Amino acid sequence: MKKGTYINLMEYIRHRKVLMNLIKVLYTVLPLVMLIVYPVIIILNGLRELDHHFILSIVVPAVTLIGVYVMRKLINRQRPYEKFGVSSLITKDKKAQSFPSNHSACGFVIAMSGFSVSPLLGIILLVVAFIIALTRVFAGVHFISDVLAGVCIGTLIGSIFLFI
Repeated sequence: MKKGTYINLMEYIRHRKVLMNLIKVLYTVLPLVMLIVYPVIIILNGLRELDHHFILSIVVPAVTLIGVYVMRKLINRQRPYEKFGVSSLITKDKKAQSFPSNHSACGFVIAMSGFSVSPLLGIILLVVAFIIALTRVFAGVHFISDVLAGVCIGTLIGSIFLFI
């Protein structure tokens, strides 16, 4: 995203209070939804049978989180508000570590683990994860490439490990 595009996007959203408030609410609430649903997925997999689905529903998201954390530290990419010197919609003090988006990667790997419980749950969680990813860009805390990388990582790792 170029500086002009970023500034125009932030200004467009700031001048539409309903949209700005919606983005702020979704930005905050949807990751909490995933945080609540994730242990439920683990419990449901454990109640069915203590098999590889149960173990993988714990290990795969944890490994994804750790892997993304390490990647962010190594790459240490600036966030849009840092690079362009413009405030984001969400006040953040965090510096760098923008690539890849942790929320996007974790959201998508949790959504993929939802498929181990039910296809409907997996689809619903994919929609929630997609909205989480969008709010990261619309709030101005991630570049599109940060979010796309997180989506790819979460989907790929979730697909490989949860469907074997």
